[in-house]
Amino acid sequence: MNNINEIQNFVDARFICHYEAAWRIFNFDIHHRNPPVQVLAVHLENMQTVRFKDRQPLQSILSNPMTKKTTLTQWLRNNQLDDTSHHLTYLENLSEYKWNNHVKDWCRRTTNRTPSIGRLIYIHPTCGELFYLRMLLTHQAGCKTFDDIKTVGGITFNTYCATCEELGLLGDEKEWTYVFDEAAAWATAEELRTLFAHILLFCDVADPVALWIEQWRRMSDDVVERASVRLHIVNLHVNDVDLQHYVLYELQILLNSNSNSSSLSEYGLPMPPPHLLAELENRLLMEERNYDRDALKQKHDVLVSKLNSEQHIIYDVVVKATIENKQQLLFVYGHGGTGKTFLWTTIIYALRYVGTIVLAVASSGIASLLLPSGRTTRSRFKIPLDLTNDSICHIKKNTQLARLLFETALILWDEAPMNDRKC
Repeated sequence: MNNINEIQNFVDARFICHYEAAWRIFNFDIHHRNPPVQVLAVHLENMQTVRFKDRQPLQSILSNPMTKKTTLTQWLRNNQLDDTSHHLTYLENLSEYKWNNHVKDWCRRTTNRTPSIGRLIYIHPTCGELFYLRMLLTHQAGCKTFDDIKTVGGITFNTYCATCEELGLLGDEKEWTYVFDEAAAWATAEELRTLFAHILLFCDVADPVALWIEQWRRMSDDVVERASVRLHIVNLHVNDVDLQHYVLYELQILLNSNSNSSSLSEYGLPMPPPHLLAELENRLLMEERNYDRDALKQKHDVLVSKLNSEQHIIYDVVVKATIENKQQLLFVYGHGGTGKTFLWTTIIYALRYVGTIVLAVASSGIASLLLPSGRTTRSRFKIPLDLTNDSICHIKKNTQLARLLFETALILWDEAPMNDRKC
């Protein structure tokens, strides 16, 4: 069997464009990192990670003093030997020292070059004491031993968690806010939702509702984009209530799919509406809810103050009937220029800013342009062009349009007498 040199095959097949070729000819850097980032180890006492080769004798590993050295253990040792570093925390140590990976020790800086940026390795909140140790390393300075990290005001506590509580880091569950603040800097919304579900399942959160209210928006960043792509709607605006329902729906799926199956209701969180998934998949419904409700309310407040007495009577009757869910058929007659379109617009804004679905239609295309998000009656209700006494609208059961009509609270039909009576 012929031996295949995969590395050589890759080099032979590699393509270098003229830009990269010129860059390499001039010996410019291909890769660089500025400023450099130094990863700082976080581990409990005598619990550091040890790397070794498969055939390396175990005794040689244990007897090698370099094996036990990490950036954390050497920081503690450096504080024992150097009294001038006691004002520095673990993260701040890089401002005056640099890590020499060859000898595995901290060396004082002798140049004015930009120091490296320290980054503590990520620790999941479910790791318990290790997570609290990581939190303390950003606050405790000049520690010489692991016990010093647990010491506050001359008192050494038994656990890192108790030390965090003494420092006031856990008094109002700041650790969970701290977790989300740090994770939000690099994690996606989907990953944040997974993190939130893990915290609910495996961590003792005293007030999950308060944590939800504080962090739900960070977990919803991808909702609008995903809905826009799925529904093919440009500049989709999803209201806060719908955003919260979507995030709750995703969290419920995560909690149910876990080995320790759970539910949002067990943590006092609201359950998503049962019809949520169907509505999210309905493009027509999302279009009719694709409004900035705050902006609509501002416009409504301006318009309603300008209604005359007769317009106000009609406005009150329509809005009251819609709110009370009473079925009414109303016909408003007025000559051109008497403010009918102005009244329709005010009514539409009044209902849409509270989340009510209003279908604004008109008999002609020109008239439909005067209404907010107006459509012609034939396009909205699928009215056939050739009308007979037996004609029906081509709307099938369980379709998106059928669901939209089911959810509609008001149909506002402008210039209705222009249509055939069979419409």
